[in-house]
Amino acid sequence: MPTEASPALGAPDNWVAPLARAVPALVLGVVVTFSPDHSSGLGLVGFGVLAVLWAAVLLASGLRADRGIRGLVLLQGVVTALAGIAALSIPDRGVGTLVLLVSAWGIIAGALETVNGIRFRRTRPVARDWIATGALAVLLGLVFLLVPQSYTDPYAVEEKGEVVYTGTVTADVLLVGLLGAWAVIVGVQLAIAAVSLRLARQAAPKEVAA
Repeated sequence: MPTEASPALGAPDNWVAPLARAVPALVLGVVVTFSPDHSSGLGLVGFGVLAVLWAAVLLASGLRADRGIRGLVLLQGVVTALAGIAALSIPDRGVGTLVLLVSAWGIIAGALETVNGIRFRRTRPVARDWIATGALAVLLGLVFLLVPQSYTDPYAVEEKGEVVYTGTVTADVLLVGLLGAWAVIVGVQLAIAAVSLRLARQAAPKEVAA
């Protein structure tokens, strides 16, 4: 029985592409988690670096993809590159810029990846991972739009009945925290996708031989 040819090394449906996206996402999640600075400036730099790296992966893998998926992958890469470059270069480092760029990127790029996943959900094992990654990006974009930019939430830390520390959770602190949490979740999801695709590729020759 003829088998479908393995995707080219580095193509979007090969294990290398999701792994190359998982690593910088996990790094961003760790940086945000352990950084005392949750300002919008940090969020823009972190998102910008991630977007530029992801764009490089998407554009490189899109060029190696078959014609059926190439167009949307390349378009996703262009959108991601523009968002990353803007995040790193726009002089305004305020929370409004962070919300605008992350929400626009998440909704547009996430929708493109979700559409590709839905189109090929019956024919490509990786399609469900595209749907998951795309949906998570869209969700991130929508959440960023829903958080009021004027959001403030004072809090106090008590010890033995005495207040030892007070502070305020502002919109940028909340949004950067959400960005970090999203990065960890999507990084783990992409890493699992890479492992699954790798194992499936290793098992394929054995199934053919049987």
